[in-house]
Amino acid sequence: MKLIDSYVIEVGKRLPLVKGRKDIENELRSTLEDMLEDRSQKTGKPVDEELEVELLREYGAPQKIAETYNPTPYLIGPRLFPMFLMLIKIVIAAVVLGLTIATGIQIVTQFPMTAAELFKAIGEGLLNIISASIGAFGNIALVFAVIERFTPFPDFDMGKDNQWDPTTLMKEPEPQDVKMWEPILAIVFTFIVISIFNFNRQLLSLNYGDNAMWFIGFGNFAGGKFGTIPLFSEAFFRWLPMMNTAWVAEIVLNGMLLRSGRWNVSNRLFSIGIKILQIAINVLLLTGPFILGVTVDALTATKLVDAGMAHIIVSGLQQVIPVLLGLGIFGKIIEITSAGYKAVTQKPSTSA
Repeated sequence: MKLIDSYVIEVGKRLPLVKGRKDIENELRSTLEDMLEDRSQKTGKPVDEELEVELLREYGAPQKIAETYNPTPYLIGPRLFPMFLMLIKIVIAAVVLGLTIATGIQIVTQFPMTAAELFKAIGEGLLNIISASIGAFGNIALVFAVIERFTPFPDFDMGKDNQWDPTTLMKEPEPQDVKMWEPILAIVFTFIVISIFNFNRQLLSLNYGDNAMWFIGFGNFAGGKFGTIPLFSEAFFRWLPMMNTAWVAEIVLNGMLLRSGRWNVSNRLFSIGIKILQIAINVLLLTGPFILGVTVDALTATKLVDAGMAHIIVSGLQQVIPVLLGLGIFGKIIEITSAGYKAVTQKPSTSA
């Protein structure tokens, strides 16, 4: 049965599964051998190469058989592709617009400049746009690929035409139901936040040049002196591990919502736990050292403002930041109260 062995090997090569591949191969081999023996008994023909060829020709090409063992033969399938395409358009457009403005500010604030410097600034701006767009596309594709394989969200199931009931269009949505775009958006933008704060801190800085306006993130002010003021101090990044924990927990929560398709008591309690952690982080930021890296010395060093104006700016920030953190804490307390009330009063789903 050399042909059957070769056939099973060819099917195995086309299986994307690492775990379980050997079991599938053994099962397929056993099935084919049983079919071959049965055919031999019914036709009275001996088990030989000719009978194997006849059986395998009817059974189908290895690629076709391998596809039956792979329920997700695509990176992002039809159930998620419309949402994926919409997010790509939104995020890429935002990236292109933001970096185009940043490049334009760099060019305007660096005049006069030679033609070579102008082309260099434009080229670097285009490279930044392309690089950031590719990064955003990759992050979004990764999130959707994971959702595609591990999230059986009810609204994603397209169903068959003869099973679809038009009267469902008249039904009011359940109050606990989750719109699929909400957790997906939350997951995507949480990934982006994690990426920026952990791996792209250059985006969390104010760049300035000779007699130039400040802008965030990119640019090297070709042909002139430039400097960088970090937006956040080391005191802020001291709590980054806790922030990462909260962000990852948010991703897990939204993954749970995608799987269940609705809010329930367990994920509401999980949400409350995340908000308590976020309040703790805000309290630590509020009671600790100043979290911004914008200091009087840093502003004065730019030579774009004098010492008096630098003191006014820093003093204003020192008053505004605690207010913002306090409002954040107050907002989380309201969210916890609302989530707790909904968890206690939530009724079982009435959907079919």
